[in-house]
Amino acid sequence: MPCSPYPSMTRRNFCSNAVAAACGIPHVLRAQLAEGVHFNVAEYDRARILAAANDALNQAPQTVTTTAAPLKALNRGTYYSEDPEWFPAATETKMPYEHRQGYTNPQAFTAHRDALVRMNGIVAVCVAAWRLTGETRYPNHAILHLRAWFMDAETRMEPNLEHAATVPPAADGNYRGVEETVSLAETVRATSFLCAYNGVATEEEATALRKWFGDYSTWLNESKKGMIAREAKDRLAICWTLQAAECARFARNSALSLECSHRFKEKLLRQMNLDGEFPLELHRANAYASSLFTLDCLATTCEVLSSPLERLWELTLPDGRGMRSAVAFLFPAIESRARWKYPADVQHFTDWPVRQPSLLLAGRAFGRPEYLEVWKRLPAEPNSAELLRTFPIRQPALWTVRPPA
Repeated sequence: MPCSPYPSMTRRNFCSNAVAAACGIPHVLRAQLAEGVHFNVAEYDRARILAAANDALNQAPQTVTTTAAPLKALNRGTYYSEDPEWFPAATETKMPYEHRQGYTNPQAFTAHRDALVRMNGIVAVCVAAWRLTGETRYPNHAILHLRAWFMDAETRMEPNLEHAATVPPAADGNYRGVEETVSLAETVRATSFLCAYNGVATEEEATALRKWFGDYSTWLNESKKGMIAREAKDRLAICWTLQAAECARFARNSALSLECSHRFKEKLLRQMNLDGEFPLELHRANAYASSLFTLDCLATTCEVLSSPLERLWELTLPDGRGMRSAVAFLFPAIESRARWKYPADVQHFTDWPVRQPSLLLAGRAFGRPEYLEVWKRLPAEPNSAELLRTFPIRQPALWTVRPPA
């Protein structure tokens, strides 16, 4: 009897194909779903990674000490930024500044935030290129930037956000500054690989880096601003948990890791409604971009906190809320922006979506090849420095493998 050209039809494959057919998934994708989704993100992204990494090799470190903050009283290593949604008041009022939600004040001081995003892009892409090629010039350049930001006394950033997201003329920061540093989670992820192998980061460097991120996670968990951010009811708490969870893993703080896992299960999933929407984000003037950012941060947090013993992707609350419903709500509007059923954002509406990390991570976690196909055809990342500030993951290849212990 001739061999069948089709794989054997197990009960699992039959059920997967039946569900996929009912959902209208094409035959080729149904076959992938039945056999499991195998997608090597690093190889798929090889050309982009290497091109960006080779460009990064020509970029020297720029830290918070490169551009002085406008407040002279601050230490050189202090991270300082101004909330870009606040503008000088158009008319004489008691407040010299007014809030214009969804709009960006081009005069706001964001040099430190932009430098942080730049550093993460360089470090992450160099580590991704190193994992692809094994060439030591890439990790050596990444460590050059990490040393400048987190080790060298003359250029390092202090491990706190006490003066982030200020609203002029105030000198003190705002707890919402925790949103600005969400890209630090990817910096930590990249640093994990550098510190795990002999001959890359030295033992002294690894110790210094673990101390900096340990001190930063202590600030997140114990400072007044950090605690307010942690207890927020919107995306701010998700940004807090993502950074705290990744820092805790790298700094080997098991107690904080457990706290983050508890918060994910008991608080963060409850931010969505039964339809998978994030109601507080839908009330913003940029509800579409805010919903994408919130889901991306939540999905990345889920990936950080999941383990072979506890797959948080599969966790659902008693009323059915979970990561499946959150991704299912936004997927149609990612596949086609025309399906967004709420008002368009006041700015940059047509600049989204791009390769949202939530789509990639959920596609792999749930075996949903249609998620991956949409992810592949979207632009790799936002096309401006302003939008990169709200894009938490630039090198997904670092997030689709287990990080070193």
